[in-house]
Amino acid sequence: TGRNRTPDKLPAAESDPLMDACDSHLRRVVQILEPEWLIAVGGFAEKRATEALGGMDIRIGKILHPSPASPAANRDWAGTATRQLEELGVW
Repeated sequence: TGRNRTPDKLPAAESDPLMDACDSHLRRVVQILEPEWLIAVGGFAEKRATEALGGMDIRIGKILHPSPASPAANRDWAGTATRQLEELGVW
């Protein structure tokens, strides 16, 4: 239909294999790059990163997702994201 299908709205039969593959890939990227921080863009990404990277030596932070559906993101998203990064001590 061309409708946007976000991962959090998928049925379990579709989302479980997708999340498993994404979590595995994220863990591998973090193992290879050994970053100090992972900055999640939005709450969904933060939750997934926290679950996928549990027990790994990495700090996880979050900034606002720039979704057109979010009133907060429609008001100076760049400024808000910069402030959030500064509050985390990343910037």
